Amino acid sequence: MLWIYKHHFAEVLAKHIDLPLEEIVSMIEIPPENIPGDFAFPCFRLSKLLKKSPIQIAEGLEKDITSDFFSSFQNLSWYLNAHINEQQFISDSFRLQAPSFKLKKEKIMIEYMNANPNKPLHIGQARNVCIGDSMRRIYESLGYHVHAFNYGDDSGVNVGYNIVGHLFYDYPLETDKKFDHYCGKIYEEMRKKDEDPKFKILLSETLLKIEEGKDEKLKKLHYEYTRKCALEQIRTCWRMNAFFDAIAWETDVLHLKFFAEAIDLLRQKWVAKFVDTWEAAGCRALDLSSLPEYLKEEKQYQILIKSDGVATYIAKDIAFALRKLGYLSKDFGYDIFTEDPRGETIYTTNSLGEGKKTKHNFWQYDTAITVIDNRQIPAQTIVKSAFTLLDFAKEHKHYLPLGYGVVYLTPETLTKLWYKLSAEELAEKRLPFSSRKWRTVTLDEMLKMLHDKAYRESKERNPEKDDIRLDEVAEAIAIGSLRFFLMRSDISKDMVFDMDEVLDMQGETGAYILYAWARVQSIIDNAWAIENLDETTVASLLTQPEEFVLIKKIAEYNIVVHQAKTDLTPNIICRYLLDMAKSLNSYYASVHIMKSEEQTKKARIMLLKKVREVIQKWMDIVGMKFLERM
Repeated sequence: MLWIYKHHFAEVLAKHIDLPLEEIVSMIEIPPENIPGDFAFPCFRLSKLLKKSPIQIAEGLEKDITSDFFSSFQNLSWYLNAHINEQQFISDSFRLQAPSFKLKKEKIMIEYMNANPNKPLHIGQARNVCIGDSMRRIYESLGYHVHAFNYGDDSGVNVGYNIVGHLFYDYPLETDKKFDHYCGKIYEEMRKKDEDPKFKILLSETLLKIEEGKDEKLKKLHYEYTRKCALEQIRTCWRMNAFFDAIAWETDVLHLKFFAEAIDLLRQKWVAKFVDTWEAAGCRALDLSSLPEYLKEEKQYQILIKSDGVATYIAKDIAFALRKLGYLSKDFGYDIFTEDPRGETIYTTNSLGEGKKTKHNFWQYDTAITVIDNRQIPAQTIVKSAFTLLDFAKEHKHYLPLGYGVVYLTPETLTKLWYKLSAEELAEKRLPFSSRKWRTVTLDEMLKMLHDKAYRESKERNPEKDDIRLDEVAEAIAIGSLRFFLMRSDISKDMVFDMDEVLDMQGETGAYILYAWARVQSIIDNAWAIENLDETTVASLLTQPEEFVLIKKIAEYNIVVHQAKTDLTPNIICRYLLDMAKSLNSYYASVHIMKSEEQTKKARIMLLKKVREVIQKWMDIVGMKFLERM
């Protein structure tokens, strides 16, 4: 609804400003809370066009424009601010249906998780999963055709450690443990051999054979191993309410010669060269010296193929990025990998190529988003530079790295997870993950601890509930609270994870959100027989300032979702959920809903139903389950 009124404001302005309507719409802002008005138009951007000062422009517009949708227009320095006609707005909010989005032609690929298939997911990777899955939900809610991919880095050095362990150090494939956790233990043991000359040779030889794909015994072991581990990782994602459409394997990128074709494209542009004068002699490198952003850099190249013939991560990323947007001549083949809890099929790539297809067209995307740790942004910037060097950056396709900050842990959280810390570590406010100290808190163990804590607290508050119901509530609280916590702040910034804070009912947490919405549902349930009123009557009864604040927040849904999509900021959905919860608490404090006069009570229950409708949509984007009772 706010989107519609924003257009109304633009249409009024367009009668007096010689600019396209859509350009005017894009210029309109939402003023800060301490500034009066519902919309603000920056007049200083018209000074050159109209050859007047911004204040003169604002004064002239204030005198000239009128609209039934707005009660007044106000000149505030260089801005013209519009005040919505509250009664008209409330009436329209209850009368008009929320706009539905038609399925768009653009195809979107979102790649996330991307964990090495040789150990369990840790709490830091959970942030990646939450961000990627919420971006998928945002695009789908707006009508885009979206595919969510996990990229299985099954040819990298991390997987090599595990394969060497099975081939040469007598580790069996069978285990009674969750397979990804079993893999993690083997990885830890093999990392202890880093300085062993024999191990180094075995690792290098094994990695090269994995890339070549000619050793059938190794190929079979590698295939079984990585698929079993990835399946367990994905099952953990399912528990987090995060889902995928397909897994693309790095070895398939290599065996289908995507990498070779990508290198050929770069060679044809004379930007993939063998190095003989630079420090990395014998390597093939991407020449970045022609790009302005690298002119002052000491290193104006990026190695693609090392002197031992092994491709670098960046080189393989370039090949896969070109394939995502349809710049390579081949496609993968696809097999069925498994079925997820929703009943949807997950596909896996194979290296049979065009000869083995499915009904799905995982190909020719218009936008490819890759969710990555901020520390990988420099590498992804080089991937984008490859598009520029190939002249593909001029086309209407988009390769978008979405970076996120590192997750740190409080000493208190690590202590509760039975990690032994030194006195110096206990004194720190935050501690990083440390593979050297084998301090990588797995997502599975964190989910178990959150679930158990939520279960205990729910049982204390609701001793009459049966164990099945308590278990369901505890799981919803654990998952919803964890997803909310990992996304609530600026995702580009590092964050500190504290287990107790995740489930705090009083803080800016998912548990606080869940409680607020359960309270909304409880009030609606207690007024189940109340009939609806017509829009005009509702508008005449909802006169409290807190009611207009709630209605405006409801109306912001489409604007917020579009902003989250455009700016790649799913975290703003969390902010709006918190703002709505706080506005609800202010409303409860100032208005006694169930003690209101009968007609007013009906109007207020209708308002709460509108609130519920929108917050369920926002919670779904975050990946939270709406709880009717806590």
